[in-house]
Amino acid sequence: MSKAKSSKRARQIAGDGPAMETAATVAATASAGRTSSLVAYFRGRLWLVAVMLLLVAGVAGATLKYMEEDARRQNAMKPRDRSLLSAINPYVTSPSPTPTPQLSKEYIYAGSRLLAVEDANANAAPPADLAVWRPSTGVWWVLGGPGSQQTSFQWGGSGDVPVPGDFDGDGKTDFSIFRPSTGEWWIYRSSDNSSTTLAFGQNGDLPAVGDYDGDGRSDAALFRGTNGTWYITRSSDNTNYQVQFGLSSDVPAPGDFDGDGKADIAVYRTSNTNFYTYRSSDLTVESTNINSTGTPVPADFDGDGKANYAVRNGADWVIMNAAGTSTTTTAWQQSGDTAVHNDYDGDGKVDIAVWRDSNGNWYIRKSSDLSTRTEQWGVSGDIPVPAFYRR
Repeated sequence: MSKAKSSKRARQIAGDGPAMETAATVAATASAGRTSSLVAYFRGRLWLVAVMLLLVAGVAGATLKYMEEDARRQNAMKPRDRSLLSAINPYVTSPSPTPTPQLSKEYIYAGSRLLAVEDANANAAPPADLAVWRPSTGVWWVLGGPGSQQTSFQWGGSGDVPVPGDFDGDGKTDFSIFRPSTGEWWIYRSSDNSSTTLAFGQNGDLPAVGDYDGDGRSDAALFRGTNGTWYITRSSDNTNYQVQFGLSSDVPAPGDFDGDGKADIAVYRTSNTNFYTYRSSDLTVESTNINSTGTPVPADFDGDGKANYAVRNGADWVIMNAAGTSTTTTAWQQSGDTAVHNDYDGDGKVDIAVWRDSNGNWYIRKSSDLSTRTEQWGVSGDIPVPAFYRR
């Protein structure tokens, strides 16, 4: 075959050069056209793309939020774990603080003498129990409130003086006596049912129990009229404290008059109808004239957290207001009755109340509604010792 024929044949098999260039160009042009069409298509629909992107972001956010809330719920149902892992887990919340028992006032009297004023560790409020101590047998008889049982307990004997108080700080009043003949205190602790003896005082001293250091426990305290001196054994550090305050003719009348949670040393002077108070909050002396003779009966009658100066003159209760500017007089029962004021209705205010030796009746003027509560508890010769025993 000639060279010319061979070349021609090769061009026919391989394809004509110009024909191949035309096909490639057409393919490239078609591809470019399709790209331009897609660009044009999406360029005209940019708003749709934006909406789709927003929807995707919203769904993702909602999903993450749900996962976070679900994690919180799951952890809330699990016991608290205070391990290192929980310390770095943002979904474990801190436990709620343990509630602190609130201060409950406990006014304790033996006859007309205020024995204790505050109980910082009490975890329940009064009402106080009706109670008497029988000197002939040394038996305490306690009539609790609704739901509680009557209680009797032999502690002390003839010649002793009942001095109930919360000496162990458990919020319950302890059966306690002061024995003038030996100058000893005998205390039966309610916290562990054990007894303790304290050599403190002498014959002729007048017990004046109260929480003078504010630690929630009653302190053994005495007023010695022969030298006008107060002797106090602080329960907080078991140290003895004494201060000369008052005259031999004064009557001890401690109470928390400044509202700082500590009993203030105070006396009532019949000769000029003045109360003299050594305030624990600022160690200053306060003088208040109530303009009435009688037996001192200070207590928080208005529920403001401070004791009111007050005296019982016959059947009349003369009570100074909180500002110390005026008094109110309330006649209640008979002049021969024994004052047993305390909070019997649990409203945070001390109620005017008396005990009648002739029939063993308690007559209580409830501060909550001014109604009268009458209870028979005790016999002639008993000494009323209302308090919050909670046996």
